[in-house]
Amino acid sequence: MRFVQIETLPSGNALVDIDKLTHAVPEGEGSRLFLGAQHIDVPHSLSELENVLAGRDRTDDGENSRAGFGVR
Repeated sequence: MRFVQIETLPSGNALVDIDKLTHAVPEGEGSRLFLGAQHIDVPHSLSELENVLAGRDRTDDGENSRAGFGVR
């Protein structure tokens, strides 16, 4: 299982097993993630969500991408 911490609406955090993520759809200013028969609403756009799930900074547009690795 691969877990990622994601901000949720209303404000909070959740550990999400990304292996159970079936799909995500735009919802208001964020996205709705479907995990089997359950769903959670997150304040991330689909492109931001893709970055978060890949371990990148939420706003990484690829210009300065480090694929989740920090610079020391």
